[in-house]
Amino acid sequence: MAAIAMDNNSEFPSLDGIQRRALELLLSQGSPVSPRGIRTNELLATKFTLRNPRRRCVANATRRWSLAMAIGELCWHLSGSDDLSFIARYAPRWREFSDDDATIAGSCYGKRVFEQRDGEPSQWDRLIDLLRVDPASRRAVLHFEESPIAALRPSLKDVACAITLQFLIRDDAVHAVVYMRSNDVILGLPYDVFLFTMLQEIISTQLGLKLGQYHHFCGSLHLYDRHIDLAERILATEDREWHEMPPMQSVDEINTFVRIEKAIRQGKSYNIEEVSGYWRQLLLALIKHFDKKAIEPGLDVLAGRT
Repeated sequence: MAAIAMDNNSEFPSLDGIQRRALELLLSQGSPVSPRGIRTNELLATKFTLRNPRRRCVANATRRWSLAMAIGELCWHLSGSDDLSFIARYAPRWREFSDDDATIAGSCYGKRVFEQRDGEPSQWDRLIDLLRVDPASRRAVLHFEESPIAALRPSLKDVACAITLQFLIRDDAVHAVVYMRSNDVILGLPYDVFLFTMLQEIISTQLGLKLGQYHHFCGSLHLYDRHIDLAERILATEDREWHEMPPMQSVDEINTFVRIEKAIRQGKSYNIEEVSGYWRQLLLALIKHFDKKAIEPGLDVLAGRT
């Protein structure tokens, strides 16, 4: 069983670099294991650091990472939803993980984080208040599991892969530390890093602080046997120049951004002019995605070159 850091110092300048190193190690040093009878190669107790969380997009052409899917999942979480039909519009494979054909029970992190229950503040609101009162706090942790006991039921189709997301303010910067019990390097890792670093930047922007480093810990990092050919083709493809998203300017428009995403997804009328630059570029990527005549939006959308 391999327990290994992703590199000598486990720090990387981009998500492409993380993906490449993870695939190299899984193919060369991963141990075979078959949870639920599905064959994988696995690395145990893996960690890595993304030095610049704005380099959260995968540019490797063979991977065909979907910007629209990453943004759609972000909206699903920001809206506090567990609705299957919502997330399946971006990733139909989620239909395989619903126990009732209507909701996603485990991986609906946004529902855990942003939902207000019985009029009580959400986890997110409590965390923001905590950091404002005590910026040096070690308690600013978001929890993604609804019930640790329920998660142990073998019959469940979907259990939260991410367990906690911690934020630490040090040297006037917000650093993020994620712990995942399980991480699929192909389908999960690239979208998880995008989501969690976006939440990290939302918090740093909301608090008026710098964006720190992103630290990712994983109990089981794995590659499914069915993805081995794709992994080898990704490694055979030269990575493009790293893509860096622009700094987030404001979080005041997030609710409007989520509302317009819903209208775009449902084919209803909307006014994209309601939001400014940063959030508008994300919406433009979704508009292109749902335009069946358009090509999947490239990363140039995020640079304003549409």
